[in-house]
Amino acid sequence: MKYEIELTTLEDVKQFTQLVQKAEGDVRLSGKDEHGSAWELSAKSALCVFLLGGHIQHILHADQDIDWNTIVCECDASIYPLIKKFVKE
Repeated sequence: MKYEIELTTLEDVKQFTQLVQKAEGDVRLSGKDEHGSAWELSAKSALCVFLLGGHIQHILHADQDIDWNTIVCECDASIYPLIKKFVKE
């Protein structure tokens, strides 16, 4: 299942991270940086980096910022009930 999500504050990121920790299986986030380059990471293990500054340079070894409007959450299981607060309408 794929969900376009919206994380607008660091508190949103913190809550989202806590929620996906409860999901069974792998939960992935993907999106683009400010230059349109794609990125992907595990929502369970690497989202804490967002809490430390809103950048993924340390994961991707890149120097671009995230385009927060392009984030997609993907999981084999339906996690909508967990993350519905953050799913774009």
